[in-house]
Amino acid sequence: NSKFMPNTYVFPGGVTDPSDADLKWHNLYSAFGFDTNSFTSLSINTSNRPQIFKFRPNELPKEVSLRITAIRETFEECGILLCKQSQDDKREDFGWAQYMNISESELYNWQTRIHNDAREFYTLCENFNCYPDLWSLYEWSNWLTPTCFTERYDTAFYLACVSTVPRTICEVTEMEDLKWDMPGNYLFSSPDVVFPLPQQYEIARIAKFESIHNLLDFSIDRSKMGVLLNLPIELQDGKVLVLPGDSMYPDKVNLLEKQIIKKTDITISEFRDISPVKNRIELFNLQVKELYVQNFDSADGHLAPLQLKNVSTTMTHENSKL
Repeated sequence: NSKFMPNTYVFPGGVTDPSDADLKWHNLYSAFGFDTNSFTSLSINTSNRPQIFKFRPNELPKEVSLRITAIRETFEECGILLCKQSQDDKREDFGWAQYMNISESELYNWQTRIHNDAREFYTLCENFNCYPDLWSLYEWSNWLTPTCFTERYDTAFYLACVSTVPRTICEVTEMEDLKWDMPGNYLFSSPDVVFPLPQQYEIARIAKFESIHNLLDFSIDRSKMGVLLNLPIELQDGKVLVLPGDSMYPDKVNLLEKQIIKKTDITISEFRDISPVKNRIELFNLQVKELYVQNFDSADGHLAPLQLKNVSTTMTHENSKL
C-alpha cells in the first residue's frame, strides 16, 4: 500500500517522525552510561554536508535522529530490532550490528503499535531495557528524488552488517515480501523483482565486495568522510540520469527546479563519447539499461559501482548478504 514506488523492492526505511529527534532520547542513553561525548563519533567534520543533515535547534543532531528513524522503520517493516541492552562489546563483534530476539506475539504487537504511533518506539526501548544501536549504522549515501517526480524524498542510506540472518516478519500494510540474497543476484531488475534507481546503483556498489567482512571494514573507514548528495539530472529524452562527478553534471544544482541537459540531437553512445568522466544511469523503458562509470573518483571516498552492462546476472558472491 505504499504511495511512493509501489510494487518495487526497496531497502527498509521510511519517513522521519518528530519523536525520532526528541531530546528525551538522552534520558534513555544516559541510563546505559552514555553522555554527550558518546555521540561525537557519529558527527562528520566536513564543509559540504548535505542539507538532510542540517542541525535544527531543540532537536537531536541529524546524525543521531536519522539513525533512530532507520532502526525504528526497520523494526516496524521487517521485525529486525537493531538494539542492545549493554555497552559491553566483544572485540570480535566490533562494528557488527546486534539484534534482539523477542517473541513472535510481542513482535507483532509492537510492530502494530509503532506503525500507528512512532512514539511507541521509545516505549518499546524502555519496556525491553534496550537502546537503538546507532554506532553500528554507517553513513552510506544520500539520494534526493529527481525534480522530474511530483513526489520527492531526501533520503539517507545507512549500512549495517549482521553476522547471522535474523528472523524477519513483514508488516503487512506496507510490505508483501522480504528477500535476503547475494547482491550479485540482484544487479538487474526483472519482471518479478523491480528496483528503483538508487537501490539499483547501491546494489551494484555492494556487489563489488567479495565478502561482508570486506564491506564492513570499508564502511567503517569510509563513513568518516561523510556523503555527497546524489541528485540525478534528467536528459532531455529521459534516457540518461547523470550523477555527481559526471562530466555533464551541473556545477550548480537546483534542489527544487527541474534541470534538463538538452542533448536531443545525439545518441546515448555519442553522449558517452563527449563525457571524459562518467557516473550515470542509462534507461530504457523506465528500467535500468546500463549503469556506466568511467574515470570516476568519488569525493566522499566511495567505490564506483559495477558497470551493469559488463556483469552476468548469474554472478554471486559468497558470504555477502543483502
